[in-house]
Amino acid sequence: MIKLFTQTSCNSSRKARQWLRDHDVQFEEQNVGKKAPTTAELKHILSLTENGFDDIISTRSRAYPEVAAQLPDMSFNETLKLLCERTHLLRKPIIVTENKVQIGFNDDEIRKFIPRHIRRLDFMQAMINAAEV
Repeated sequence: MIKLFTQTSCNSSRKARQWLRDHDVQFEEQNVGKKAPTTAELKHILSLTENGFDDIISTRSRAYPEVAAQLPDMSFNETLKLLCERTHLLRKPIIVTENKVQIGFNDDEIRKFIPRHIRRLDFMQAMINAAEV
C-alpha cells in the first residue's frame, strides 16, 4: 500500500494526491499537520533514502534556521524525535511503499508507483501507436 504524507498548504502535496487519483493508484493519505509520522515510519522512510536526513529535512522551512546549528550535534534518535514534533521541517509530500520512496513531487519519478503490469501495458500500447505512425 502506498502511504502519502502531505500537508494541507503544500502545493506539491496537492499535485501528488491528484496525480495518484488521476492514475487510479490507491493510497492512504496522512496529513502530517494533524497526525505526525511515527518514529518507526520515519525510520522506514530513511532506510529507503540515499542521503538519510538530508533527503527529508526541508532546508527551505521557516523553522530550519532555528535548528540548523543543532542538527549536526543531535543523535539519530534526537533528530527523529525533533521531526515527529516539528513536522513542518519535513519535505513534503513523502510517498512511500515497502520498498520505494519519493520525497517531493516529481511528475516523472512518481510513475514508479503505478503497478508494473499497468506500466508494461502502457509501454506496449505506446510502441503499437509509434509503429502505426
